[in-house]
Formats: sequence, C-alpha cells, structure tokens
Amino acid sequence: MNRLHLLVLGILLAVITESFCIQVPGGLGPQQFAGPGEQALVQKNRNAIIRKMPSYMRGPFGTFKALTFKTQVVQGTNYFIKVRIAGRRPRFIHVRIYTRLNNRSRVDGVKSVNQYEPIMFF
Repeated sequence: MNRLHLLVLGILLAVITESFCIQVPGGLGPQQFAGPGEQALVQKNRNAIIRKMPSYMRGPFGTFKALTFKTQVVQGTNYFIKVRIAGRRPRFIHVRIYTRLNNRSRVDGVKSVNQYEPIMFF
C-alpha cells in the first residue's frame, strides 16, 4: 500500500469510529439526552450537589433539571450531567456523580458552566 491508500484508510476508519460513537475504555462516552434515571440521580443527590457548589452560587434554588450526560465506566460509573437550575435567571452546572456497582452514589464534583459549554472530564 502506498501513503495515499493509508491516508484514505485512516480517514475512513476515523469517520466510521466517530459515527458509531465507540467509547474508549476509561474515557467519556458520547453525550446523550438525560432521561428519568439521570433525573432521579440528580434529585437523590440534590443536597450533596448544593453543598459542593462554588461559594458564589449560594441562594435559594429552584428545580434541578438534568439535560444531557456522559458516562465513564470505571469500577462503577461516573455520570457527568449538565443540570439547569431554575430561577429568575437559569443557571447551569456540570455535576459528576459516581455510582458504585451496589447502586450507591456520591457527588464527586460540581462546576459552574454556561448553557453551551460541552461536558468534559473534571
């Protein structure tokens, strides 16, 4: 094979891999819309999320709505969830919740973000 064939083959492989959203072991999976399971996870851990929020985000909080999420499979699962906090001016946070294999969960991080910021590892 010459270099052109290898280049074309590499590009095709990259396109196919991206189109099937193959998750790299230990990496974040593809972004998905949050469903009832992720919403329940946020509601279950609401008080812990509030305690972990940055100090400048204090005040009365409205409802927490899980919008999108990514997962990372470890010895359990890390959920990276974008959450909309209702209020006069809606605010957005990224929450990392670790769920053990026995279904117990804990909040490992909270980060203030804007509405359009993509979910990344933190």
